[in-house]
Amino acid sequence: MTGETSSPSAEESRLITACRQGDPDAFADLIRLHERRVFRLASRFFSQRADVEEVAQETFLIAWTKLHTYRADAPFEHWLTRVCLNCCYARLRKARPTEELTIDLAESASADPDARIEVARLLRKLSPSDRFVLQLLYGEGWSVVEIAERTGWSRSKVKVRAHRARRKLRRVLEEGPRS
Repeated sequence: MTGETSSPSAEESRLITACRQGDPDAFADLIRLHERRVFRLASRFFSQRADVEEVAQETFLIAWTKLHTYRADAPFEHWLTRVCLNCCYARLRKARPTEELTIDLAESASADPDARIEVARLLRKLSPSDRFVLQLLYGEGWSVVEIAERTGWSRSKVKVRAHRARRKLRRVLEEGPRS
């Protein structure tokens, strides 16, 4: 988390204005400013490079077509992050149940490869929405407030989803090592 709460920089504002006037070169510059963040965020949810690239591409396509909805009352990065999260969430909901999700939670849990594999196995048993909220909380390290701001959910919804996801994870853990 960067902790940014200010509006866009002068350069970013200039690029956004030019984009809104239809300048594709300005949009290419805006993409260059934020592509690392979008790819990093998408890679938190998908292990296949093709999936990450598709989510990033969809994020930037939506950003181009919906740029008129950006109000500049928060950093552009926050708005773009929200677009990316929505793309990730939509893709997770459509994903095949066996599609592997990159679980950085496992890395933070332990350096032991067996523990990482076990955490990933347990998380695969959860629904996409449960994995999504846990990844944001523990993988990204975002607070409830940050998740609410970036997803457009209410704080209550984030808290309820997180509580339910943790409860389901606890149940899966208690069931033991069934594949």
